[in-house]
Amino acid sequence: MNLETLAIGSERLSKDLREAATTLTTGQARYLVDYYYQMQDARIRSGNQGRQEEGPSSWVDYVHTQQAMLEGHVRTALDIYSNNNELGQWARSITGIGPVIAAGLLAHIDITRTPNAGALWRLAGYDPTLEWFSKEKAKVIVDELVSKNPVTDEELTLVAERTNRNPVLFRKLAMTPKPNGKPPKKLTKDLLKATLARRPWNAQLKVLCWKLGESFVKVQNNKNDYYGKIYVERREKEELRNAAGGNAEHAATKKVGKTTEAYKYYSDGKLPPAHIYARAKRWTIKLFLSHYHHVGYEILHGEPPARPWIIVQGGHSEFIPPPNW
Repeated sequence: MNLETLAIGSERLSKDLREAATTLTTGQARYLVDYYYQMQDARIRSGNQGRQEEGPSSWVDYVHTQQAMLEGHVRTALDIYSNNNELGQWARSITGIGPVIAAGLLAHIDITRTPNAGALWRLAGYDPTLEWFSKEKAKVIVDELVSKNPVTDEELTLVAERTNRNPVLFRKLAMTPKPNGKPPKKLTKDLLKATLARRPWNAQLKVLCWKLGESFVKVQNNKNDYYGKIYVERREKEELRNAAGGNAEHAATKKVGKTTEAYKYYSDGKLPPAHIYARAKRWTIKLFLSHYHHVGYEILHGEPPARPWIIVQGGHSEFIPPPNW
Protein backbone atom coordinates (compact mmCIF):
# COMPACT_ATOMS: atom_id res chain seq x y z
CA MET A 1 0.00 0.00 0.00
CA ASN A 2 1.48 3.35 -1.03
CA LEU A 3 1.76 6.64 0.83
CA GLU A 4 -1.16 8.16 -1.08
CA THR A 5 -3.41 5.47 0.38
CA LEU A 6 -2.04 6.14 3.85
CA ALA A 7 -2.72 9.85 3.45
CA ILE A 8 -6.43 9.22 2.87
CA GLY A 9 -6.83 7.93 6.41
CA SER A 10 -4.57 10.64 7.75
CA GLU A 11 -6.86 13.41 6.52
CA ARG A 12 -9.46 12.36 9.11
CA LEU A 13 -7.35 13.40 12.10
CA SER A 14 -9.26 15.85 14.29
CA LYS A 15 -8.11 19.42 14.77
CA ASP A 16 -7.31 18.68 18.42
CA LEU A 17 -5.05 15.76 17.50
CA ARG A 18 -3.27 17.85 14.89
CA GLU A 19 -2.64 20.59 17.44
CA ALA A 20 -1.49 18.02 20.00
CA ALA A 21 1.13 16.80 17.52
CA THR A 22 2.89 20.17 17.80
CA THR A 23 3.40 19.67 21.54
CA LEU A 24 4.69 16.09 21.56
CA THR A 25 7.49 15.50 24.04
CA THR A 26 10.65 13.83 22.81
CA GLY A 27 9.68 10.68 24.69
CA GLN A 28 6.28 10.61 23.02
CA ALA A 29 7.85 11.22 19.63
CA ARG A 30 10.33 8.37 20.21
CA TYR A 31 7.44 6.08 21.04
CA LEU A 32 5.48 7.06 17.92
CA VAL A 33 8.49 6.66 15.62
CA ASP A 34 9.21 3.20 17.02
CA TYR A 35 5.52 2.28 16.85
CA TYR A 36 5.30 3.53 13.26
CA TYR A 37 8.07 1.21 12.11
CA GLN A 38 6.56 -1.69 14.04
CA MET A 39 3.23 -1.08 12.31
CA GLN A 40 4.91 -0.76 8.94
CA ASP A 41 6.72 -4.09 9.38
CA ALA A 42 3.50 -5.76 10.62
CA ARG A 43 1.52 -4.40 7.67
CA ILE A 44 4.08 -5.68 5.17
CA ARG A 45 4.20 -9.11 6.82
CA SER A 46 0.42 -9.43 7.03
CA GLY A 47 0.08 -8.24 3.44
CA ASN A 48 2.47 -10.91 2.24
CA GLN A 49 0.67 -13.55 4.28
CA GLY A 50 -2.74 -12.39 3.03
CA ARG A 51 -1.66 -12.69 -0.58
CA GLN A 52 -0.66 -16.29 0.02
CA GLU A 53 -4.17 -17.25 1.14
CA GLU A 54 -6.63 -18.40 -1.50
CA GLY A 55 -9.75 -16.40 -2.36
CA PRO A 56 -10.92 -12.91 -1.35
CA SER A 57 -11.62 -12.03 2.27
CA SER A 58 -13.44 -8.91 3.40
CA TRP A 59 -11.96 -9.32 6.89
CA VAL A 60 -8.38 -9.52 5.63
CA ASP A 61 -8.96 -6.43 3.49
CA TYR A 62 -10.57 -4.65 6.44
CA VAL A 63 -7.63 -5.38 8.73
CA HIS A 64 -5.12 -4.19 6.12
CA THR A 65 -7.12 -1.00 5.60
CA GLN A 66 -7.24 -0.27 9.33
CA GLN A 67 -3.51 -0.93 9.67
CA ALA A 68 -2.77 1.45 6.83
CA MET A 69 -5.09 4.10 8.24
CA LEU A 70 -3.52 4.03 11.72
CA GLU A 71 -0.06 4.06 10.17
CA GLY A 72 -1.10 7.11 8.18
CA HIS A 73 -2.41 8.85 11.30
CA VAL A 74 0.89 8.34 13.11
CA ARG A 75 2.83 9.50 10.07
CA THR A 76 0.75 12.68 9.97
CA ALA A 77 1.44 13.33 13.66
CA LEU A 78 5.19 12.95 13.05
CA ASP A 79 4.86 15.13 9.96
CA ILE A 80 3.37 17.94 12.04
CA TYR A 81 5.86 17.40 14.88
CA SER A 82 8.97 17.50 12.69
CA ASN A 83 7.70 20.41 10.59
CA ASN A 84 7.13 22.46 13.76
CA ASN A 85 10.87 22.53 14.51
CA GLU A 86 13.53 24.50 12.62
CA LEU A 87 16.06 21.66 12.78
CA GLY A 88 13.35 19.25 11.64
CA GLN A 89 12.56 21.53 8.71
CA TRP A 90 16.22 21.53 7.67
CA ALA A 91 16.41 17.73 7.90
CA ARG A 92 13.28 17.44 5.75
CA SER A 93 14.84 19.71 3.13
CA ILE A 94 17.29 16.88 2.43
CA THR A 95 16.21 14.48 -0.32
CA GLY A 96 15.72 11.06 1.24
CA ILE A 97 14.55 12.32 4.63
CA GLY A 98 10.83 12.27 5.28
CA PRO A 99 8.77 13.24 8.32
CA VAL A 100 9.30 9.97 10.20
CA ILE A 101 13.11 9.95 10.02
CA ALA A 102 13.20 13.70 10.74
CA ALA A 103 10.98 13.16 13.80
CA GLY A 104 13.18 10.27 14.94
CA LEU A 105 16.31 12.41 14.73
CA LEU A 106 14.66 15.16 16.76
CA ALA A 107 13.42 12.67 19.34
CA HIS A 108 16.71 10.85 19.83
CA ILE A 109 19.26 13.67 19.54
CA ASP A 110 19.55 16.38 22.18
CA ILE A 111 21.91 19.01 20.81
CA THR A 112 22.38 20.45 24.31
CA ARG A 113 23.99 17.13 25.32
CA THR A 114 26.09 16.65 22.16
CA PRO A 115 28.71 19.44 22.28
CA ASN A 116 30.38 18.37 19.03
CA ALA A 117 29.96 16.10 16.02
CA GLY A 118 32.12 13.43 17.63
CA ALA A 119 29.72 13.20 20.57
CA LEU A 120 26.86 12.69 18.14
CA TRP A 121 28.78 9.96 16.28
CA ARG A 122 29.28 8.18 19.62
CA LEU A 123 25.62 8.51 20.53
CA ALA A 124 24.64 6.94 17.21
CA GLY A 125 27.17 4.10 17.51
CA TYR A 126 29.58 5.40 14.86
CA ASP A 127 32.70 5.67 17.02
CA PRO A 128 34.74 2.48 16.50
CA THR A 129 36.88 3.27 19.55
CA LEU A 130 33.90 2.98 21.91
CA GLU A 131 33.71 -0.52 23.40
CA TRP A 132 30.64 -2.19 24.91
CA PHE A 133 32.00 -4.08 27.93
CA SER A 134 30.61 -7.32 29.26
CA LYS A 135 29.55 -7.52 32.92
CA GLU A 136 32.61 -9.63 33.65
CA LYS A 137 35.05 -7.19 32.04
CA ALA A 138 33.35 -4.19 33.64
CA LYS A 139 33.76 -5.86 37.05
CA VAL A 140 37.46 -6.50 36.46
CA ILE A 141 38.12 -2.89 35.43
CA VAL A 142 36.22 -1.32 38.32
CA ASP A 143 37.67 -3.68 40.93
CA GLU A 144 41.16 -2.88 39.66
CA LEU A 145 40.78 0.91 39.76
CA VAL A 146 38.30 1.52 42.60
CA SER A 147 39.21 0.63 46.18
CA LYS A 148 35.96 1.06 48.11
CA ASN A 149 32.60 2.83 48.31
CA PRO A 150 31.73 5.55 47.59
CA VAL A 151 33.67 6.05 44.35
CA THR A 152 35.86 9.15 44.45
CA ASP A 153 36.14 11.67 41.62
CA GLU A 154 39.73 10.55 41.02
CA GLU A 155 38.72 6.90 40.73
CA LEU A 156 35.82 7.76 38.41
CA THR A 157 38.24 9.67 36.20
CA LEU A 158 40.60 6.68 36.09
CA VAL A 159 37.79 4.35 35.01
CA ALA A 160 36.58 6.86 32.43
CA GLU A 161 40.06 7.26 30.96
CA ARG A 162 40.62 3.50 30.83
CA THR A 163 37.30 2.87 29.06
CA ASN A 164 37.23 5.92 26.76
CA ARG A 165 34.25 7.55 28.50
CA ASN A 166 33.48 11.16 29.34
CA PRO A 167 33.70 11.31 33.16
CA VAL A 168 30.97 13.96 33.53
CA LEU A 169 28.48 12.12 31.33
CA PHE A 170 29.58 8.80 32.85
CA ARG A 171 28.70 10.01 36.35
CA LYS A 172 25.41 11.50 35.19
CA LEU A 173 24.44 8.23 33.53
CA ALA A 174 25.38 6.20 36.61
CA MET A 175 23.37 8.45 38.92
CA THR A 176 20.25 8.51 36.76
CA PRO A 177 17.44 6.72 38.62
CA LYS A 178 15.62 3.76 37.15
CA PRO A 179 12.05 4.33 35.93
CA ASN A 180 9.81 5.09 38.94
CA GLY A 181 12.83 4.76 41.20
CA LYS A 182 14.69 7.12 43.51
CA PRO A 183 18.03 8.61 42.47
CA PRO A 184 21.00 6.98 44.20
CA LYS A 185 22.57 9.00 47.00
CA LYS A 186 26.15 7.93 46.29
CA LEU A 187 28.14 6.56 43.38
CA THR A 188 29.03 3.00 44.31
CA LYS A 189 31.20 0.37 42.68
CA ASP A 190 28.15 -1.68 41.75
CA LEU A 191 26.54 1.33 40.06
CA LEU A 192 29.76 1.97 38.15
CA LYS A 193 30.00 -1.65 37.02
CA ALA A 194 26.38 -1.71 35.85
CA THR A 195 26.80 1.56 33.96
CA LEU A 196 30.01 0.41 32.29
CA ALA A 197 28.26 -2.76 31.12
CA ARG A 198 25.44 -0.82 29.47
CA ARG A 199 25.36 -0.30 25.71
CA PRO A 200 27.28 2.99 25.23
CA TRP A 201 25.21 4.17 22.27
CA ASN A 202 21.57 4.69 21.40
CA ALA A 203 20.44 1.49 19.67
CA GLN A 204 17.25 3.01 18.24
CA LEU A 205 19.17 5.96 16.83
CA LYS A 206 21.68 3.59 15.24
CA VAL A 207 18.87 1.69 13.50
CA LEU A 208 17.36 4.99 12.39
CA CYS A 209 20.71 6.06 10.90
CA TRP A 210 20.92 2.73 9.07
CA LYS A 211 17.50 3.45 7.53
CA LEU A 212 18.73 6.94 6.69
CA GLY A 213 21.78 5.55 4.89
CA GLU A 214 19.65 3.13 2.89
CA SER A 215 17.42 6.03 1.89
CA PHE A 216 20.42 8.07 0.70
CA VAL A 217 21.56 5.16 -1.47
CA LYS A 218 18.10 4.83 -3.03
CA VAL A 219 17.78 8.51 -4.00
CA GLN A 220 21.23 8.88 -5.54
CA ASN A 221 19.75 9.40 -9.02
CA ASN A 222 17.29 12.06 -7.90
CA LYS A 223 18.22 15.44 -9.40
CA ASN A 224 17.77 17.10 -6.00
CA ASP A 225 19.82 14.54 -4.11
CA TYR A 226 22.93 15.51 -2.14
CA TYR A 227 24.03 12.71 0.20
CA GLY A 228 23.34 9.90 -2.28
CA LYS A 229 25.88 11.43 -4.63
CA ILE A 230 28.30 11.85 -1.73
CA TYR A 231 27.87 8.13 -1.08
CA VAL A 232 28.66 7.28 -4.72
CA GLU A 233 31.82 9.42 -4.63
CA ARG A 234 32.95 7.82 -1.40
CA ARG A 235 32.26 4.31 -2.64
CA GLU A 236 34.40 4.96 -5.72
CA LYS A 237 37.27 6.12 -3.49
CA GLU A 238 36.85 3.05 -1.29
CA GLU A 239 36.88 0.77 -4.33
CA LEU A 240 40.07 2.35 -5.70
CA ARG A 241 41.79 2.04 -2.33
CA ASN A 242 40.63 -1.55 -2.04
CA ALA A 243 41.90 -2.47 -5.51
CA ALA A 244 45.28 -0.92 -4.72
CA GLY A 245 45.66 -3.11 -1.62
CA GLY A 246 45.01 -0.32 0.86
CA ASN A 247 42.85 -2.58 3.02
CA ALA A 248 45.21 -5.56 3.14
CA GLU A 249 46.03 -5.14 6.83
CA HIS A 250 42.35 -4.90 7.73
CA ALA A 251 41.43 -7.85 5.51
CA ALA A 252 44.06 -10.01 7.23
CA THR A 253 42.18 -9.70 10.54
CA LYS A 254 38.95 -11.15 9.15
CA LYS A 255 38.17 -14.78 9.92
CA VAL A 256 35.45 -16.33 7.76
CA GLY A 257 34.72 -19.77 6.34
CA LYS A 258 36.84 -20.81 3.39
CA THR A 259 33.76 -21.72 1.39
CA THR A 260 32.29 -18.21 1.61
CA GLU A 261 32.47 -15.60 -1.12
CA ALA A 262 33.98 -13.14 1.34
CA TYR A 263 36.95 -15.46 1.96
CA LYS A 264 38.09 -15.03 -1.65
CA TYR A 265 38.41 -11.29 -1.11
CA TYR A 266 39.96 -11.39 2.36
CA SER A 267 42.55 -13.99 1.34
CA ASP A 268 43.55 -11.68 -1.52
CA GLY A 269 44.01 -8.74 0.83
CA LYS A 270 40.78 -7.10 -0.27
CA LEU A 271 37.44 -6.26 1.34
CA PRO A 272 34.32 -7.79 -0.27
CA PRO A 273 31.83 -5.51 -2.08
CA ALA A 274 29.35 -5.62 0.81
CA HIS A 275 32.06 -4.34 3.16
CA ILE A 276 32.95 -1.52 0.77
CA TYR A 277 29.26 -0.63 0.47
CA ALA A 278 28.93 -0.49 4.25
CA ARG A 279 32.06 1.65 4.67
CA ALA A 280 30.92 4.18 2.09
CA LYS A 281 27.45 4.36 3.57
CA ARG A 282 28.83 4.73 7.10
CA TRP A 283 31.08 7.61 5.97
CA THR A 284 28.09 9.34 4.37
CA ILE A 285 25.96 8.94 7.49
CA LYS A 286 28.73 10.42 9.65
CA LEU A 287 28.96 13.41 7.31
CA PHE A 288 25.21 13.93 7.59
CA LEU A 289 25.38 13.67 11.39
CA SER A 290 28.15 16.30 11.38
CA HIS A 291 25.91 18.57 9.32
CA TYR A 292 22.92 17.83 11.54
CA HIS A 293 24.93 18.82 14.60
CA HIS A 294 26.25 21.95 12.84
CA VAL A 295 22.74 23.16 11.97
CA GLY A 296 21.32 22.24 15.38
CA TYR A 297 24.18 23.93 17.23
CA GLU A 298 23.83 27.11 15.18
CA ILE A 299 20.07 27.23 15.78
CA LEU A 300 20.65 26.77 19.52
CA HIS A 301 23.60 29.12 20.00
CA GLY A 302 23.31 31.57 17.13
CA GLU A 303 26.77 30.71 15.82
CA PRO A 304 28.33 27.69 14.09
CA PRO A 305 30.26 25.13 16.15
CA ALA A 306 33.99 24.59 15.96
CA ARG A 307 34.82 22.49 12.94
CA PRO A 308 35.31 18.76 13.59
CA TRP A 309 38.91 17.80 14.42
CA ILE A 310 38.97 15.26 11.60
CA ILE A 311 38.29 18.02 9.07
CA VAL A 312 40.51 20.72 10.53
CA GLN A 313 43.52 18.58 11.46
CA GLY A 314 42.88 15.11 10.13
CA GLY A 315 44.13 15.52 6.58
CA HIS A 316 40.96 16.76 4.89
CA SER A 317 41.60 19.64 2.54
CA GLU A 318 38.40 21.55 3.12
CA PHE A 319 35.34 21.90 5.30
CA ILE A 320 32.14 20.54 3.75
CA PRO A 321 29.29 22.87 4.78
CA PRO A 322 25.75 21.60 5.39
CA PRO A 323 23.56 21.73 2.28
CA ASN A 324 20.42 23.90 2.23
CA TRP A 325 21.76 26.03 5.08
